[in-house]
Amino acid sequence: MENLNQEKIFIGVSWPYASGKLHLGHLAGQNIACDIFARYHRQKGNSVLMVSGSDSHGTPIVFKAEELGITPEQLVDSSHKEILETFEKLSLLYEKYTSTTTQNHKEVVQNIFLVLKELGYLYPQKSKQYYDEKVKKFLPDRYVRGTCPECGALDARGDECPVCGKFLKPTDLIDPYSTLSDSKPILKETEHYYLDLKKLEKPIGDWMDTQSKHWRKWVREFSKGWIKEGLEPREVTRDMKYGIPVPIKGWEEKVIYVWIEAVVGYLSASIEWAKSIGQESKWEDFWKDPKCKHYYFIAGGNVPFHTIIWPAQLLAYSEKYSNDSLWDKYKLPGESKRESLNLPWDVPANKMLLYKGKKMSKSDNTGMSVDSLLEKYSPDLIRFFFVRNAPENHDREFNEKDFIDCNNNELVANIGNFINRSLSFVNSKFNNKVPQGQLDLDVKESIESIFKEVGKYIEGCEFVKATEAILKLGNFANKYFNDKAPWISFKDNLSECENTIYNSIQLVNALRILLKPFIPQSIFTLTTLLNIENEYDANIELTETGKVSKSENNWVFVPLNPSHIINDPKILFAKIEEKEL
Repeated sequence: MENLNQEKIFIGVSWPYASGKLHLGHLAGQNIACDIFARYHRQKGNSVLMVSGSDSHGTPIVFKAEELGITPEQLVDSSHKEILETFEKLSLLYEKYTSTTTQNHKEVVQNIFLVLKELGYLYPQKSKQYYDEKVKKFLPDRYVRGTCPECGALDARGDECPVCGKFLKPTDLIDPYSTLSDSKPILKETEHYYLDLKKLEKPIGDWMDTQSKHWRKWVREFSKGWIKEGLEPREVTRDMKYGIPVPIKGWEEKVIYVWIEAVVGYLSASIEWAKSIGQESKWEDFWKDPKCKHYYFIAGGNVPFHTIIWPAQLLAYSEKYSNDSLWDKYKLPGESKRESLNLPWDVPANKMLLYKGKKMSKSDNTGMSVDSLLEKYSPDLIRFFFVRNAPENHDREFNEKDFIDCNNNELVANIGNFINRSLSFVNSKFNNKVPQGQLDLDVKESIESIFKEVGKYIEGCEFVKATEAILKLGNFANKYFNDKAPWISFKDNLSECENTIYNSIQLVNALRILLKPFIPQSIFTLTTLLNIENEYDANIELTETGKVSKSENNWVFVPLNPSHIINDPKILFAKIEEKEL
């Protein structure tokens, strides 16, 4: 089953702020879908590099640390550990999950900053920004609050309104005040570097015209709207001391703006991964091979940073490779090929998960933590629910009753019911031995059709449709079992009963393979129940050893032989009573 048509797949996942526990919006936005996508491609035998990390700089970190009375470093350290623990519970599997606090990240960010400056894409400019006279500090965007000019919300931030989602500048706010002293800030002159997006507007627009045809419609239209309105220069430095220092003499009191810095993390994490496996140039296989497809899994609020600003940085930086002086002066760690960096292939962003009508946000203390849900429910149910009900094209409200219904009506009544009935029949009537039989034509065609369907949907980042297709096979399997009525044929026509159960076990095994990327812990249990040994699983190897050593296409259905011995059945999914709400 060697994959002779192996593809290279790079997956960048937006970096959660290291300012506390993950909330459910992180799961609905990016973290579950990206893991299913990566597991599927590894299972198919493709070469995958999925990276992310804890976003450990920026105003939200400093703001939260001050609120808690600790240093930003202390907050980042504890939050990063909590995030990793949550990911492990949910079986979220990265080739590299790191942090923006590494020396490697600092070097890569400063390298890109200096190249863009030398190429003329970054320039200094003086402007007036809000300043708190009481604490004698310039106020980064989130330290300024006021009334949203768009919807009238009273506690909008200087970068975004949490109610209507409008991107803002501090000077847009009505009746602004400083969060440090509650006083009214004044406008005072300061100097910052700006990224000249106007100069990059045409190449970004041309790239988007050719590349965005397969993007989600709302992502494409939202991004093109930015181009249509006209791109303006964007500030890329901040008056702060915590963060990546601006690498220019006289600018020691300023840092590189977190959103310009954080997206560079996709590249720096890839470089860090290559170092960790002892092949320092290996990152170039994913960043400089034009056949490698780059996917960025993000929540909706981050779209322009991944469809406008990050591509702008990549387009500008790639001019380095045709400049002898810059190529010699600014090589990235392990860099050996004078070839341009890949631009995004797709940005499968999800819309927002709402909680009591509001967007979930760490900084605004809105929503529910992932850990609070893990205390009550299984990790696989959480995974399945947040991909089954993902806000792919419109905002969705989280309701715990919907969560329980998903478990009881789909995992229990559909998938679990069929698996348990089939395994229990083999246990009670055939002494745990798969009976004789051959694949019925309708069973064979259904399995083959669903494998193609689910694979197509996952590759197209249509995860809700992928779950619908799997549940469709579950419905077929339950109907097949009911229509064949093996409890009757066992008495009247044993060979027909044997054939029915043989086919039922094949359907169980097909569901097992299809569900591997979605609910890995439950499928590990089912693999044990079916007594399947020596089956190569790239995701298990990566979990256990940190690497994938084979290129095998295991996204294929392989029938279990007659006389194969299975183990005693066990309930995979338990019903949840609504009183647990």
